[in-house]
Amino acid sequence: MQLGLRLAWTAILSIAIFFIAGCASTTGARGPISQNDGYWQGRLALKVYSTPVQAFSADFELQGNAEAGTLSFFTPLGSTAARLQWDATGATLPVASLFAWLKGNEPATPGWQVDLRDLPNGRLNAQRLAPEIPADLKIILQR
Repeated sequence: MQLGLRLAWTAILSIAIFFIAGCASTTGARGPISQNDGYWQGRLALKVYSTPVQAFSADFELQGNAEAGTLSFFTPLGSTAARLQWDATGATLPVASLFAWLKGNEPATPGWQVDLRDLPNGRLNAQRLAPEIPADLKIILQR
C-alpha cells in the first residue's frame, strides 16, 4: 500500500513539474543594445503557400536592427528551438522592412503588403505577394 501511495505522489509531482515548466517564460540572451536597436518578443506565425503548404509558429525574441541582430524561436517549454544571427541584409524576409514595420513605419517593400492597423494592439500582418511564392507573416507582440 505504501508503494502505491509513493507512486501516486511521484506521478502527481511529475505532472506538476511538467505544467510549471510549460508556464515558464523565456529569457533569451540579450547582449548590449545600442540606442538605434530594438527589442521585441511575442508569438510569430508564418504560412507559405508552396506545394504542400507549410506553416510555422513559435514564441520569439527579436533584437537588433536590419544590419545586425538576433532572432530566437522557443519551444512551448521555453527552450531555444532556433537562433538566427545576421550582420547583413538580403534574406528572403525583408529584414529592414520588418524592423520598420515593428516601429510603425511602412517603407516601400517590393512584393510585400503590410497591415499595421492593429499594431497598437501588438499585432502585425504582412503578405508576400510576388515575385516569390506567396506567404503570410503574422506577429503578435507580448505586452
